[in-house]
Amino acid sequence: MKVLRYPVIAITFFLALGILAGYYLSLSPSLLYIISGGASALVLGTYLIAKKHLIQKPYFGSAAWLFAFIIGMLVQTLHYPPNQKLHYTNFLNDDIPVLKTVVSERLKPNAFSEKYYFEVLSANGKTATGKLLVTVPKDSLNRLLHAGDAFIIADELQPIPGAMNPGQFDYAAYMEKQGVFHQVRLKDNFIKAGHINSFDAYVGKLRETLIHSFDIHNYSPETRNVINALLIGQRQDMDQETSDNYTNAGVLHILAISGLHFSMLFLILTTLLKPLNRFRRKGELLQLIVILALLWGFAFITGLSASVVRSVVMFSFIMMGQYFNRNANIYNSIAVSMLVLLLAKPMFLFDVGFQLSYIAVFSIVWLQPMYKRAHVSRYWAVNYAIDTVLISLAAQIGVLPLSLYYFHQFPLLFVLANLVVIPLSNVVLVTGLIVLLLNFIAPPVANFVGHVLEWLIIAMNGFIAWIASFENFILKDIPFTLLLNISLYAVIILMVLWLYKKSYTRTAALLLSVLLFQSVYTITVWNSKNHDELIVFHNRNSTLLAVKENSRITLMSEDSLALKNPVVKSYRKGSFATEVIVKPLADVLWRKGSKVLVIDSTAAYSPEMKPDVLLLTQSPKVNFERILEQLKPKQVVADATNYKTYVARWAATCRKQKIPFHATAEKGFYGIK
Repeated sequence: MKVLRYPVIAITFFLALGILAGYYLSLSPSLLYIISGGASALVLGTYLIAKKHLIQKPYFGSAAWLFAFIIGMLVQTLHYPPNQKLHYTNFLNDDIPVLKTVVSERLKPNAFSEKYYFEVLSANGKTATGKLLVTVPKDSLNRLLHAGDAFIIADELQPIPGAMNPGQFDYAAYMEKQGVFHQVRLKDNFIKAGHINSFDAYVGKLRETLIHSFDIHNYSPETRNVINALLIGQRQDMDQETSDNYTNAGVLHILAISGLHFSMLFLILTTLLKPLNRFRRKGELLQLIVILALLWGFAFITGLSASVVRSVVMFSFIMMGQYFNRNANIYNSIAVSMLVLLLAKPMFLFDVGFQLSYIAVFSIVWLQPMYKRAHVSRYWAVNYAIDTVLISLAAQIGVLPLSLYYFHQFPLLFVLANLVVIPLSNVVLVTGLIVLLLNFIAPPVANFVGHVLEWLIIAMNGFIAWIASFENFILKDIPFTLLLNISLYAVIILMVLWLYKKSYTRTAALLLSVLLFQSVYTITVWNSKNHDELIVFHNRNSTLLAVKENSRITLMSEDSLALKNPVVKSYRKGSFATEVIVKPLADVLWRKGSKVLVIDSTAAYSPEMKPDVLLLTQSPKVNFERILEQLKPKQVVADATNYKTYVARWAATCRKQKIPFHATAEKGFYGIK
């Protein structure tokens, strides 16, 4: 395989494996220092031995890979925030902490609250670092917060809630990978501490100036939000309908500043600065410096998000490779950029956008020899359309397993959508940059060109909405596990290798990979069918239970929209269920010899029931001590529909009588297998 000829790719691969191992093993830094010292000595020793041999042995290569693996573990451990001495978690005690913080980034709000990242500057009067998730009720402040606004917060920090139901997205694990471990609600627990002119503040102010320069056009919110996303990288205020349309059409990547946007900027800047090439080497160097400066300047303006950083770093290495070495291999440039990013910020490895971006780029480059043969027309426009379709296909093939694993859906019309939207978005991007420049130097001209920009965005949004309206062509809620993801990648890789060179060995390997994928799928479904259970969900709006038998789920709820509940959809995907029915909530349930008694707001029950599990729901007004004395349950469960004060009182009573108590609002769902 041609790719494996370049050792930096193998080093990057083993570094990434080391980061994974470091995250899940959580070894101490001191132990890793010792192991790293041993690995360094091993690399040096095998290198000295390798220098003495004309025909190289595999010792040095293996030692280098082991060293990269250990360095990956060490880098991840050192970058893990709680392992750093100044992290605020090391200053927390039983008292309410007093934190001096500064706003660093605004996140996407929900219907009730604005959300921000706050950087911690001090904890209880001592210099500290770290990042908090801060929510602000929309009615508590008269304006949005800005990067650089400082606050002193005195409140108990709350942990980020994790997955409370089976198959549900684990928000706590996601935020941990962003370096965020606690949250706090900003209401009556803070005082303003002025404004700090940090780097984030300067960038935020510049970004706001650029955004407000479009005020002269009086665009609709939908048009304005697309402009903010495409040009400034700000998607916080994107309405849900537009975002869903882009997702269902398979073109959500258009709204995230990524390699697509930087490739267009690179093409524009290269064309504009092409006259510098007349001065040969000095002109080429000046062109390189100017383009890199402008690309990084654009990256800083957009806030240096993960997608922006990886894109501009990748293009920087590709450009420098082309300048310093005309024969530089694109695989090396991609691998080196990934290596640098992971060394600087190892948690990028867990970022979904990071994974999708690099796999998409690798797929496009790897499959390029195949789709480049498709120039069948003498007309540039026809070949451009064919290239767009084939590049989109190549990228989609590469990210297909990851898309199924993370998003559980697949838009069948993505080729048609990308064929139109990619070139149209490039035109929108160029026009938008022109309007942005004219906003400052020639507002009357900007108004004229701005009408063209508005029309282009309306046309693009309309086309995407039309594509997304074909709901039958959007495969949703596809169950897909990590093992299925890995086995499908094995099929894709071996299929491409077979297409490059058809041989008996590669044919056999491909067939075995297909057989492996089918076996993994069959075993996964079989295990799911033979995993029967009763689940009491954590659901605040209504009582929700599920009985799973084979591949059928029986929901028990009084909610007529229970089937559309996200909790149910997540559970159905994770359990590979093919049938879901809804029944009214019963008073008594049986599960493999265990009797479950449900007491709801009516507080009706029979003292002779003697259940194994007592489920309290909808805040029944009962004498709880009498109920425990009469029913003598082995387990008490309270779902999230109960008042918090009731749950606290029931929990205290159960502790007193030494009866196990489970509150779904605190511990998540309750299951009986």
